[in-house]
Amino acid sequence: MALARRRGAVTMPPPPLLLLLVSCWLCGTAARPAPSSSDPAAGFVRSWCAGTEYPALCDATLSPYASAVGASPARLSWAALTVTLGGARAATRAMKAMAGAGHLAPVGAEAARDCVSMLRDAEDLLEQAADAMARLGKEEQSGGGGGQEAASSSSRDVRFQVDSVQTWASAALTNDDTCVEGFKGEAAGGGGVREAVRGHVVGVAHLTANALGIVSAMAKQIP
Repeated sequence: MALARRRGAVTMPPPPLLLLLVSCWLCGTAARPAPSSSDPAAGFVRSWCAGTEYPALCDATLSPYASAVGASPARLSWAALTVTLGGARAATRAMKAMAGAGHLAPVGAEAARDCVSMLRDAEDLLEQAADAMARLGKEEQSGGGGGQEAASSSSRDVRFQVDSVQTWASAALTNDDTCVEGFKGEAAGGGGVREAVRGHVVGVAHLTANALGIVSAMAKQIP
């Protein structure tokens, strides 16, 4: 999202995070051959991304993980959460720089500090979620045995962990939204400041929404 230039608007040097994230992943994968349309792993990622809120962003950021993901919803969820965690860390750094630059009105500076705190909380939540999915992915690879009772217990454990991940990812998304809402009104610097904040935070919010969508889709498949 481009920040409109206007007289009196606050301009921030870092580019909007959403565009930065997409360009970084596209640059990182430009030298790689395009995935074959018959590649099952790439098709798996694409099919799950199609059900997310931002499918083009999902495919661009997760297709490099296709070989590691295979056909595992747990590993795909882990990849989505890992990418989102990286975006959250970048957003936190950008907002921390904005808060410390000395260009904001007092109300805006306070809102920026609050935003940094919320984004750090979102980082912690996303890290917990990514770790939980990493464990599920490893357990899935190791397989299991022990009969029907063990399978039922395993299913309950997976359900509990996935429900927890959904809760953490949802809370992280709420923090992203609350950060932007803190810049309403002229006292916080007006529309220019709010758009600058959106430029830093909207990318991670979109990534979080995609990751949450993938985890929610996985939850529906648990018996």
